[in-house]
Amino acid sequence: MTDDLKHPTTPRALDQMDNAARPGRGVEPSAREERTWLRQQQDPDAVLRHVMAFRLTGGADAGRLAVAAAQAIEGLDLRYRFDDAEGLLVEAAGRAADAVRIVRVEDRAAALAAVLAAQAEPADLEHAPALRALLLLAPDEVILAIVAHRILDGIVVWPAVFERLSRIHNGHPLPAGVAGAPTLRRGPEGPDDGVEREARGPLLFPWLRRAVRAEAGTITDFGRAPLSDTDAPLAARHGLRLVAGAFAGLGPVPPTQDEKFALLAARLSAFLAGYAGADGVRLALAPPSAPDLGWRQVRLARDAADAAGTILAALSAPPARDGRSLPDAYVSWIADPAEHLRLDGVTVARLPLPSREACPDLAFAAGWAEDGTITLELVTGQRLSPAAGALLLEAFVDALGGVAIAGPAMVPVEAGKPEAPTPAAGAGEVARIILEEFRTALAAPELGEDDDFFDHGGHSLIATRIIGRLLGVHGIEVRFNDLFSHPTARGLSEFAVRTGAGATSASADAAADAAPVAPLSLAQASLWKAYEAFGCGEVFNLPFALRFLDPVDETVFAQAFLDILERHPGLRCLFRKEGDEVRQHVVPVSELARYKWFWTSQESEGVERHSEAVHHFDLAAELPLRLRFLSEPETGRQVLSFLFHHVVLDEWSVNLMMDELAFAYGQRAAGVAPVWEMEPAPFHAFAIGQHTAGFNDAHLAFWTDALRGAPKGRPVFAGSTPAAGAAPEGEAPDGEEGHGSAAGGWVEFRLEPQVADGLYALAREKGASLFNVVYAAIASSVHVLGGIEDLVIGTSASGRNDTRFFDTVGYFTTVVAHRVRFSGGMALGDLVTQVRNNINDSLPYADIPIDLVEGALGTGGERDHLFEIFIQLHAKNKLNGALPVPGGGEVQFRQVDPERHESLLGLHFEVMEDGDASERLIRVLMSYRSDHYSPEQVERLRVTTQAMFNLFAQGGSAQAGVEALCAQAVAG
Repeated sequence: MTDDLKHPTTPRALDQMDNAARPGRGVEPSAREERTWLRQQQDPDAVLRHVMAFRLTGGADAGRLAVAAAQAIEGLDLRYRFDDAEGLLVEAAGRAADAVRIVRVEDRAAALAAVLAAQAEPADLEHAPALRALLLLAPDEVILAIVAHRILDGIVVWPAVFERLSRIHNGHPLPAGVAGAPTLRRGPEGPDDGVEREARGPLLFPWLRRAVRAEAGTITDFGRAPLSDTDAPLAARHGLRLVAGAFAGLGPVPPTQDEKFALLAARLSAFLAGYAGADGVRLALAPPSAPDLGWRQVRLARDAADAAGTILAALSAPPARDGRSLPDAYVSWIADPAEHLRLDGVTVARLPLPSREACPDLAFAAGWAEDGTITLELVTGQRLSPAAGALLLEAFVDALGGVAIAGPAMVPVEAGKPEAPTPAAGAGEVARIILEEFRTALAAPELGEDDDFFDHGGHSLIATRIIGRLLGVHGIEVRFNDLFSHPTARGLSEFAVRTGAGATSASADAAADAAPVAPLSLAQASLWKAYEAFGCGEVFNLPFALRFLDPVDETVFAQAFLDILERHPGLRCLFRKEGDEVRQHVVPVSELARYKWFWTSQESEGVERHSEAVHHFDLAAELPLRLRFLSEPETGRQVLSFLFHHVVLDEWSVNLMMDELAFAYGQRAAGVAPVWEMEPAPFHAFAIGQHTAGFNDAHLAFWTDALRGAPKGRPVFAGSTPAAGAAPEGEAPDGEEGHGSAAGGWVEFRLEPQVADGLYALAREKGASLFNVVYAAIASSVHVLGGIEDLVIGTSASGRNDTRFFDTVGYFTTVVAHRVRFSGGMALGDLVTQVRNNINDSLPYADIPIDLVEGALGTGGERDHLFEIFIQLHAKNKLNGALPVPGGGEVQFRQVDPERHESLLGLHFEVMEDGDASERLIRVLMSYRSDHYSPEQVERLRVTTQAMFNLFAQGGSAQAGVEALCAQAVAG
């Protein structure tokens, strides 16, 4: 500690703080200080202070303590002032004595209430000190409390502060040269570990959630005095001490603090996973040897071998924010500041406190003294019941002692029911609800409670719809990972949680009726930026085409699609620029006849499908869709050019539209107008609502946290210039490409049926989706060919977080990006799990388009993104199907793949999932930019990726090392 006191900061930082210590002189804050200051300005009511308290007995002199405290924090009475010319400045007010308060209180409960009240005071960082010391004088004790704003995190060296206070109080001289030096440090910063640790994401223990109807009454523990009545929930703190040698099962006492910490954290991870019924947990760790350098994240399987060794390896790795997922729990070493607060004639004991500051759900701290005593503390955040901490600590102690522990297997009942059903009855009701949602979404009325969702046509988009409806309509919360791991109604019901009454199903018609003109939604605005960047050309055309295997009545088809246009006003919009804003104007149904959008095959003689596909839309004057029937010269069959502009249609909407089109065609063919069971909310009501609300700052922060510091996307073969030569299949003609051009081509390859079966089997083994597996295989190919260890990959998300718009046709899809990190010794199964968690854990935040994330990070551009690679799965889309006709017949149709001569992205993989459960067919379309990849490089990518799929599909591949598989794929 003497070294800390002599050298609290670097020489350069000392110069900075010396300037700041002079009243009126300002210095620039660190990036961490700026972020915390901005957070406080954006949310003035947020409590961003932490507290420390010490019980002083045996003859504490309040006056002497107050003088010592004021001198100890000299130079720490910082103010943060914003100057229009210079920005945010840090200044020392030179009034440290003003930061010390002496308050008389009746008892300890009143003292702790005063501390919490000081913590919750409105923050005024310009006029009030960021740090305060309180001396609370009770009849039998004195309590010293430190209330510090999080803006000081990583700056104040607390052990040095307490050492200084002790020396001053005890009358000992400070080391030469540092008598007036502030105990501050500035310089390299670790990741933020303070203000951003509030609870987000799903609860690990949903059944320990704080009561949603807490206003109905407060539970009182008559065995202890209450702190005080509070107007906001507190983060609770519980602790215990375990006597030396109480648990022989822990084995020999490890020699170092880090090893002791790793052993306790390993036992904790196994307990948390087992008690939660999870396959594993993610921990954020602050190692004893370097607690101030930031959190390390590690995910541990429930039955992980040598978990302590895995934790030790993570502790020795460079600190970095792991944006793949939010931690389930934080674990740190108990560093008792009282060890550095040694006051002559006074007994000092740390006094653990609850907190008004927003805290993560679970924050553990552990200590292991030289005499073998183990200390455990747990802070439970405001989302959990105040009693949760004691329950969890008791259960953990039992687990340490070898007692088998499992969390309750019951589902909380709906609020308002007079009697609680038995756990089995509750689970059975939830299973029935889940089963009905499965049956409806899959159109499979024969489905049973033990039938596999994915074996009957389920995929990620349908899973999104089901999870949204369960929460929004029935008040049942289900996690994506649980659905993939337990894909039957009965199995999933054991992990479902009642959250209260479901959301109302009221539509958004009022907004639609009141405003036929709307702004663009966030997703539309993101697409429009790219559309303008590429010259408002054809790059966002969706040139679908259908080949009819049976004769189709074109007039009936036109009438049926008119029914769709009437039903979904988002498809009949004009897009006009008004100043700097683009707005969508809904065309009234009565005016649709003014716009040409349908052509029969007789009207289309001499027209080629390719020329229709590249039609240049004038979106301000024509509808964003064109339906043109053509006659195929070779077969005489009817082909429909089914062209849409992407700004009005996403993949989810295509499937909705095709289901409704089939129904409308059948009704019109029978000579009647379709009668719909319900009316969907109009898309522009969604756009209006989203524009009014603005984007979610917390959701944006999730993505910036995940992607901050990620390497910018680059061509896989960086440094290699695409070679001249003949273009492969689908290549754009010579002369059409240029630097930054979207000109490109495409190749296709198909997987053998046994390979497809192997990929499905791997997905089932890892509780993942087919998309997770193919994503991991493609990422591995890029990793080995490009030597990329930290890879950012783009993909699409449904963007539908509001169940009211699940049946709306429109453009909701957002482009998002995830990081895939490769490390030596990683098994293929671990890679698939990483990809699964990346994607599933981010889905609640997927309403934020990538351009907003890139703007916040200061990266990317209108034509270039953080990522070079984009991967999509097209799961059994409904452009292959049939239209019903009277008499029980049908008109079958099949999708015709469009030719691709442009690619917005360097490399775009589209994985097409065709067939059914009896015959699984997978093919891959790979589009590329010609200015990024030569024909030879494209072929190398194709061969390696196909080889990687084959290797992933082999039995037992989950246990194989990723690097070994990569070497095999490259070797052929």
